[in-house]
Amino acid sequence: MMDDLKFRRQFLFTPKRCDGLDTWIVENLDTHYLYVHPDCEFTRVSSEGLDIILLGYILDPSSPEHTNHDILSNLLKITNLEEIPLKLYQLTGRFVLLVKHLDNYRFFHDPCGLRTLFYANEGEDFFAASQPLLLEMVIPIHKISEYDQYFASEYVKNNREHWIPSGISLYENVSSLIPNHYLDTSSPTQVRYWPMRPLCSQPLETSVDIFTELLSKIMISVHKRFKVALPLTAGWDTRVILSACKEIKKDIWFYTLKFRDLTEISNDIEIPTSLASKLGLEYHIIDCKIPLDTDFARVYTENSDIPHLHDWGEMAYAMHKNYPEKYITIKGNCSEIGRCSYTLVTGKQRYQANPDSDLLGYEDEWREIDFIQKGVMQWIDDIKLDEKCMGYDIYDLFYWEHRMGSWQARNQLEFDIVQEAFTPFNSRQLLDIMLRIDPQYRCAPSNLLFKLTMKKLWPEVMTESINPKQVESEIKSLIKAILKKMGLILKR
Repeated sequence: MMDDLKFRRQFLFTPKRCDGLDTWIVENLDTHYLYVHPDCEFTRVSSEGLDIILLGYILDPSSPEHTNHDILSNLLKITNLEEIPLKLYQLTGRFVLLVKHLDNYRFFHDPCGLRTLFYANEGEDFFAASQPLLLEMVIPIHKISEYDQYFASEYVKNNREHWIPSGISLYENVSSLIPNHYLDTSSPTQVRYWPMRPLCSQPLETSVDIFTELLSKIMISVHKRFKVALPLTAGWDTRVILSACKEIKKDIWFYTLKFRDLTEISNDIEIPTSLASKLGLEYHIIDCKIPLDTDFARVYTENSDIPHLHDWGEMAYAMHKNYPEKYITIKGNCSEIGRCSYTLVTGKQRYQANPDSDLLGYEDEWREIDFIQKGVMQWIDDIKLDEKCMGYDIYDLFYWEHRMGSWQARNQLEFDIVQEAFTPFNSRQLLDIMLRIDPQYRCAPSNLLFKLTMKKLWPEVMTESINPKQVESEIKSLIKAILKKMGLILKR
């Protein structure tokens, strides 16, 4: 059974046959073969001269009942390829979209690039896959000279969730597609297609109504398509998503991962446990502190080129043992893009220094790794050209295209071994609504947008604290425990 998990939910696009993947779905595309793992959704629609292929799933919140096939059929109505970015604006999901027009291929992916795309050329032949180890099954890939430098670096030693920016890899002939870009294989070049128009501010009052309605529609869309599981923490992101689930709560499998140093009195365990009880939710705690199975560890390590076995892998194994099959998990990530995660907000003033140095220094010890410095500086230089930011903050775009497009995308790739994921904030339209609001209302310390959203959708989700200081929480829990032992508080 472990071998069935090998490269789970991944794909390979190649002009050469790959005998090692003969149990996968195989689709012929004239000059290429497309290999798709059986647990990765695959949809294809065609009209005269145009093929559109979806790897993964796509949702249209404006039409929650629409299937992958329905949405692709609407895309077929375009009159030229330049319309595709406009059509993708209101769509969400987790996907790679391959558009074949005559002999030309264009690759797009979901807004934050959470279904990864790596690609390489060998002579005139083009190859693409979920990650480099699949490419290695059909062509030789060569480690860059800094490969050993990276894994021996203080950065990797000190960061259990270490990552490299989007657009680069640890192999000299392999690149990855950056979010907000499409890949034209005739070059091959990455072409930025978003932002496509200048950022316009929008009043908070108007934005809350639009934001609330869209978030609710997104959750309705995923609920209509899948069985849903929602992890709960003490944080803002899962709480605002929970508030959009009031009408569907009975159909959701709620859980919390107990991992790393979390204990029963940690905020991320105690608060969701108490909240679930108050709201009458079916709730589970998954203990991740169990010994790793050696066969699972082997397959997990072979499934991606930068595996985080003794962290994400331990969580994945616990989920392999305890998480219900065929449930899609809802993740709160990507909302950080709209919450100024790389800058501080004080009143109406947003303080920034020099992005050229700030972005390189955000991750500890990045400055010692030459190829990361080069990749970040190349991205900064490119986005500064011709005012490509279009009024959007360069820090927010960096978080979007690199922190989410690499760190979070790699996280979801590694967790594909045990679950499919959906991220409600992986919506260009929803993020755009957030980014149009004055930062003082959508970011810490006020978090006013989320507070107003929860108040509007399901006020009861606010009956427990959101991200309180851990020391205060531990003291409160300790007092509770002592009073219970003394019989002064009834146990729930």
